[in-house]
Amino acid sequence: MANLTTTYMGVELKNPLILGASNLVSKPEVIKQIEEAGIGAIVYRSLFEEQIQLESLQMDELLSEYEERNAEMTDLFPGLKHAGPKEHLYNVEKLVKSVDVPVFASLNAIYEPPGLNMHRSSRKPVWQVWK
Repeated sequence: MANLTTTYMGVELKNPLILGASNLVSKPEVIKQIEEAGIGAIVYRSLFEEQIQLESLQMDELLSEYEERNAEMTDLFPGLKHAGPKEHLYNVEKLVKSVDVPVFASLNAIYEPPGLNMHRSSRKPVWQVWK
């Protein structure tokens, strides 16, 4: 068989077939089939700062919708906050543990979310590769 090894972003791949970012990456049974078929790497969906901000704003609006309608309803949902990028990172980590090919993922943000070590360049995606 021909040698199809190549490199992508400095990472050696067994072949140049890469599963692009799509909804397929969130379906474990599909990922296993694709990996068995011989995929060389997987690109996970990007997470954008604007997406986190919008979801956080929507959550805040929903949680405060009924506040202050009467004295007993001032704090119906005290202390709830949006998880930010934690769910996204959890799903990436779960994918990485379930496959034996490199996974490429990015977080596109200007500001550093709390608890994450990110590159502070202007608007450039931060890529992390897991093997």
